Amino acid sequence: MKTELTKRLLGFLIKRGYKYCLSQITCIDKQDAYTGITLKPVKKHPNLGKLPQPFQNYYNIIQEPLQMASGISGTQIWVELSGKDFEKFHNVN
Repeated sequence: MKTELTKRLLGFLIKRGYKYCLSQITCIDKQDAYTGITLKPVKKHPNLGKLPQPFQNYYNIIQEPLQMASGISGTQIWVELSGKDFEKFHNVN
C-alpha cells in the first residue's frame, strides 16, 4: 500500500528498524508534479547489483529520504508499505 512521504512516517519506519529505502523514479503528468518517486523501506543493506524490479537505486533512510520529506518542487514522493505497517502507521495517534 502506498502513502505519502512525511517526516512522521520516516520516524515510524526508523522505530520499526528500517535502515534503507529502495527507490523507483517515474515521470508523471500532473499539474503540480512532473516526477514521481516511490520508496520501499528495507531493513538490510541492499545489493546494488541485484535490486528487485522495478527499483533502480537505494538510500540510507536518514539521509536522502529525510531531505525528500521536506518536499521537492515538482516531485511527488510515495512510500510503499506492507499492509501490516500501513495499518500500524495509520492507527498510531
